[in-house]
Amino acid sequence: MTCLKASFIGLLCLFSTQLFAQRSYYVEQAHLEFDGGLIFGTNFTQVDGDTYWGYHNVGLNTGATVYIHFTQRWGLSMDLLYMQKGSRSANTYTDPNLGLEIEQYGIQLNYVEVPVTFHFKQSLPVFENPAIVDFELGASYARLISSSEWAYMSQPFSTNPAINYFNNTDYNVVLGAAMKLYKNLNVNIRYQYSLTTIRPAARVPLGFSYGDGQYNNVCVLRLIYYFSHHKDEE
Repeated sequence: MTCLKASFIGLLCLFSTQLFAQRSYYVEQAHLEFDGGLIFGTNFTQVDGDTYWGYHNVGLNTGATVYIHFTQRWGLSMDLLYMQKGSRSANTYTDPNLGLEIEQYGIQLNYVEVPVTFHFKQSLPVFENPAIVDFELGASYARLISSSEWAYMSQPFSTNPAINYFNNTDYNVVLGAAMKLYKNLNVNIRYQYSLTTIRPAARVPLGFSYGDGQYNNVCVLRLIYYFSHHKDEE
Protein backbone atom coordinates (compact mmCIF):
# COMPACT_ATOMS: atom_id res chain seq x y z
CA MET A 1 0.00 0.00 0.00
CA THR A 2 2.85 2.33 0.81
CA CYS A 3 4.49 1.60 -2.55
CA LEU A 4 1.21 2.20 -4.35
CA LYS A 5 0.72 5.51 -2.54
CA ALA A 6 4.27 6.55 -3.30
CA SER A 7 3.82 5.66 -6.97
CA PHE A 8 0.56 7.62 -7.13
CA ILE A 9 2.17 10.68 -5.52
CA GLY A 10 5.10 10.41 -7.93
CA LEU A 11 2.83 10.25 -10.99
CA LEU A 12 0.81 13.19 -9.65
CA CYS A 13 3.94 15.27 -9.23
CA LEU A 14 5.14 14.35 -12.74
CA PHE A 15 1.77 15.21 -14.26
CA SER A 16 1.67 18.54 -12.41
CA THR A 17 5.17 19.39 -13.58
CA GLN A 18 4.31 18.61 -17.22
CA LEU A 19 1.04 20.56 -17.01
CA PHE A 20 2.82 23.59 -15.56
CA ALA A 21 5.50 23.39 -18.24
CA GLN A 22 2.89 23.25 -21.03
CA ARG A 23 0.93 26.15 -19.54
CA SER A 24 4.10 28.19 -19.29
CA TYR A 25 4.98 27.36 -22.90
CA TYR A 26 1.60 28.39 -24.28
CA VAL A 27 1.45 31.57 -22.22
CA GLU A 28 4.86 32.48 -23.55
CA GLN A 29 3.83 31.80 -27.16
CA ALA A 30 0.44 33.52 -26.90
CA HIS A 31 1.69 37.03 -26.17
CA LEU A 32 0.74 39.72 -28.68
CA GLU A 33 3.19 41.69 -30.79
CA PHE A 34 2.42 45.13 -32.19
CA ASP A 35 3.83 46.85 -35.25
CA GLY A 36 3.22 50.48 -36.17
CA GLY A 37 3.84 51.74 -39.68
CA LEU A 38 3.46 54.47 -42.27
CA ILE A 39 1.66 54.00 -45.59
CA PHE A 40 2.11 55.73 -48.93
CA GLY A 41 0.47 54.52 -52.11
CA THR A 42 -1.84 55.08 -55.04
CA ASN A 43 -5.49 54.33 -55.74
CA PHE A 44 -6.65 53.44 -59.25
CA THR A 45 -10.39 54.02 -59.17
CA GLN A 46 -13.64 54.09 -61.05
CA VAL A 47 -17.25 54.65 -60.07
CA ASP A 48 -19.53 51.83 -61.15
CA GLY A 49 -22.90 53.13 -62.29
CA ASP A 50 -21.71 56.38 -63.91
CA THR A 51 -22.00 55.05 -67.54
CA TYR A 52 -18.19 55.06 -67.96
CA TRP A 53 -15.65 52.33 -67.24
CA GLY A 54 -11.91 51.99 -66.57
CA TYR A 55 -9.58 52.72 -63.64
CA HIS A 56 -8.58 56.10 -65.07
CA ASN A 57 -8.79 58.14 -61.88
CA VAL A 58 -5.59 58.17 -59.79
CA GLY A 59 -5.53 59.29 -56.16
CA LEU A 60 -3.63 59.09 -52.89
CA ASN A 61 -3.72 56.31 -50.32
CA THR A 62 -1.66 57.49 -47.36
CA GLY A 63 -1.70 57.30 -43.58
CA ALA A 64 -0.69 55.05 -40.69
CA THR A 65 -1.32 51.46 -39.59
CA VAL A 66 -1.22 49.28 -36.49
CA TYR A 67 -0.63 45.55 -36.98
CA ILE A 68 -1.37 43.10 -34.13
CA HIS A 69 0.34 39.70 -34.44
CA PHE A 70 -1.67 37.02 -32.61
CA THR A 71 0.75 34.36 -33.81
CA GLN A 72 3.41 34.20 -36.50
CA ARG A 73 0.71 33.42 -39.04
CA TRP A 74 -2.44 35.19 -37.82
CA GLY A 75 -2.96 38.89 -37.19
CA LEU A 76 -5.20 41.93 -37.37
CA SER A 77 -4.50 45.42 -38.71
CA MET A 78 -6.24 48.78 -38.56
CA ASP A 79 -5.34 51.74 -40.80
CA LEU A 80 -6.14 55.43 -40.60
CA LEU A 81 -6.00 56.71 -44.18
CA TYR A 82 -6.57 59.68 -46.43
CA MET A 83 -8.17 58.17 -49.55
CA GLN A 84 -8.92 59.76 -52.93
CA LYS A 85 -11.50 57.96 -55.04
CA GLY A 86 -13.66 58.84 -58.02
CA SER A 87 -13.96 58.58 -61.76
CA ARG A 88 -12.36 60.20 -64.80
CA SER A 89 -13.25 59.42 -68.41
CA ALA A 90 -13.08 60.89 -71.89
CA ASN A 91 -14.94 59.86 -75.02
CA THR A 92 -14.14 60.99 -78.57
CA TYR A 93 -16.72 60.91 -81.35
CA THR A 94 -17.59 62.69 -84.61
CA ASP A 95 -20.69 64.85 -84.75
CA PRO A 96 -22.18 65.39 -88.29
CA ASN A 97 -22.62 69.11 -87.59
CA LEU A 98 -19.79 69.94 -85.17
CA GLY A 99 -17.09 67.52 -86.29
CA LEU A 100 -14.74 65.93 -83.74
CA GLU A 101 -16.12 66.13 -80.23
CA ILE A 102 -14.47 65.20 -76.93
CA GLU A 103 -16.55 64.50 -73.84
CA GLN A 104 -14.90 64.58 -70.42
CA TYR A 105 -16.46 63.60 -67.11
CA GLY A 106 -15.02 63.38 -63.63
CA ILE A 107 -15.86 62.69 -59.99
CA GLN A 108 -13.42 63.45 -57.17
CA LEU A 109 -14.16 62.02 -53.72
CA ASN A 110 -11.87 62.57 -50.72
CA TYR A 111 -12.30 60.36 -47.65
CA VAL A 112 -10.88 59.66 -44.22
CA GLU A 113 -11.02 55.86 -44.10
CA VAL A 114 -10.47 53.18 -41.43
CA PRO A 115 -9.97 49.65 -42.82
CA VAL A 116 -9.81 46.68 -40.42
CA THR A 117 -8.49 43.43 -41.90
CA PHE A 118 -7.60 39.95 -40.67
CA HIS A 119 -4.27 38.53 -41.86
CA PHE A 120 -2.96 35.06 -42.65
CA LYS A 121 0.65 34.49 -43.68
CA GLN A 122 1.66 31.63 -45.92
CA SER A 123 4.95 30.65 -47.55
CA LEU A 124 4.47 30.44 -51.33
CA PRO A 125 6.81 30.12 -54.32
CA VAL A 126 7.09 33.62 -55.77
CA PHE A 127 9.31 34.10 -58.83
CA GLU A 128 10.57 30.53 -58.23
CA ASN A 129 11.71 31.40 -54.69
CA PRO A 130 9.81 30.81 -51.42
CA ALA A 131 8.41 33.97 -49.86
CA ILE A 132 6.00 34.88 -47.08
CA VAL A 133 2.76 36.25 -48.54
CA ASP A 134 0.50 38.12 -46.11
CA PHE A 135 -3.14 37.69 -47.19
CA GLU A 136 -5.81 39.98 -45.75
CA LEU A 137 -9.59 40.20 -45.71
CA GLY A 138 -11.81 42.71 -43.95
CA ALA A 139 -13.94 45.82 -44.24
CA SER A 140 -13.57 49.58 -44.03
CA TYR A 141 -15.53 52.63 -42.98
CA ALA A 142 -14.97 55.88 -44.86
CA ARG A 143 -16.18 59.40 -44.12
CA LEU A 144 -16.49 61.84 -47.02
CA ILE A 145 -14.68 65.12 -46.40
CA SER A 146 -15.08 66.75 -49.85
CA SER A 147 -16.42 66.00 -53.33
CA SER A 148 -16.64 67.51 -56.78
CA GLU A 149 -18.17 66.55 -60.12
CA TRP A 150 -17.69 68.07 -63.57
CA ALA A 151 -18.29 67.46 -67.28
CA TYR A 152 -17.23 69.08 -70.56
CA MET A 153 -19.42 68.19 -73.53
CA SER A 154 -21.53 69.59 -76.34
CA GLN A 155 -24.77 68.97 -74.45
CA PRO A 156 -25.58 71.14 -71.42
CA PHE A 157 -24.52 69.65 -68.09
CA SER A 158 -25.48 70.92 -64.68
CA THR A 159 -25.19 69.60 -61.16
CA ASN A 160 -26.88 70.89 -58.05
CA PRO A 161 -25.06 70.20 -54.74
CA ALA A 162 -28.40 70.24 -52.93
CA ILE A 163 -29.78 67.47 -55.18
CA ASN A 164 -26.83 65.52 -56.61
CA TYR A 165 -24.84 65.11 -53.40
CA PHE A 166 -22.92 61.96 -52.42
CA ASN A 167 -23.47 59.94 -49.25
CA ASN A 168 -21.32 60.99 -46.29
CA THR A 169 -20.26 57.40 -45.61
CA ASP A 170 -18.83 54.57 -47.69
CA TYR A 171 -18.61 50.96 -46.44
CA ASN A 172 -16.23 48.66 -48.31
CA VAL A 173 -15.16 45.04 -48.43
CA VAL A 174 -11.34 44.84 -48.54
CA LEU A 175 -9.03 42.05 -49.69
CA GLY A 176 -5.34 42.08 -50.47
CA ALA A 177 -1.87 40.61 -50.16
CA ALA A 178 1.54 41.91 -49.10
CA MET A 179 5.18 40.88 -49.38
CA LYS A 180 8.38 42.11 -47.83
CA LEU A 181 10.60 44.14 -50.16
CA TYR A 182 13.52 44.91 -47.86
CA LYS A 183 13.77 44.66 -44.06
CA ASN A 184 10.85 46.74 -42.69
CA LEU A 185 9.54 47.82 -46.12
CA ASN A 186 6.56 45.94 -47.58
CA VAL A 187 4.58 46.21 -50.80
CA ASN A 188 0.81 45.79 -50.55
CA ILE A 189 -1.90 45.38 -53.18
CA ARG A 190 -5.56 45.71 -52.31
CA TYR A 191 -8.95 45.60 -53.94
CA GLN A 192 -12.00 47.15 -52.33
CA TYR A 193 -15.58 47.71 -53.36
CA SER A 194 -18.49 49.63 -51.86
CA LEU A 195 -21.02 47.49 -50.01
CA THR A 196 -23.70 50.18 -50.34
CA THR A 197 -24.22 52.94 -52.90
CA ILE A 198 -22.18 56.11 -52.56
CA ARG A 199 -25.08 57.88 -54.33
CA PRO A 200 -28.47 56.40 -55.27
CA ALA A 201 -29.69 56.65 -58.85
CA ALA A 202 -32.27 59.31 -57.91
CA ARG A 203 -29.48 61.77 -57.00
CA VAL A 204 -27.26 61.19 -60.06
CA PRO A 205 -27.35 63.90 -62.77
CA LEU A 206 -29.60 62.98 -65.69
CA GLY A 207 -27.89 60.76 -68.26
CA PHE A 208 -25.01 59.69 -65.99
CA SER A 209 -26.52 56.72 -64.20
CA TYR A 210 -27.46 53.11 -64.74
CA GLY A 211 -28.59 50.50 -62.26
CA ASP A 212 -29.58 51.30 -58.68
CA GLY A 213 -26.83 53.84 -58.03
CA GLN A 214 -23.07 54.36 -57.92
CA TYR A 215 -20.33 52.38 -56.15
CA ASN A 216 -16.62 52.96 -55.54
CA ASN A 217 -14.39 50.40 -57.26
CA VAL A 218 -10.76 50.69 -56.12
CA CYS A 219 -7.44 48.97 -56.88
CA VAL A 220 -4.57 49.90 -54.55
CA LEU A 221 -0.79 49.73 -54.80
CA ARG A 222 1.12 51.00 -51.75
CA LEU A 223 4.25 50.74 -49.64
CA ILE A 224 4.17 50.11 -45.88
CA TYR A 225 7.13 50.84 -43.62
CA TYR A 226 6.95 49.18 -40.18
CA PHE A 227 8.92 50.70 -37.29
CA SER A 228 9.60 47.31 -35.70
CA HIS A 229 10.69 44.11 -37.39
CA HIS A 230 8.49 41.07 -36.83
CA LYS A 231 10.09 37.70 -37.59
CA ASP A 232 7.84 35.81 -39.93
CA GLU A 233 7.46 32.06 -39.70
CA GLU A 234 9.48 30.36 -42.41
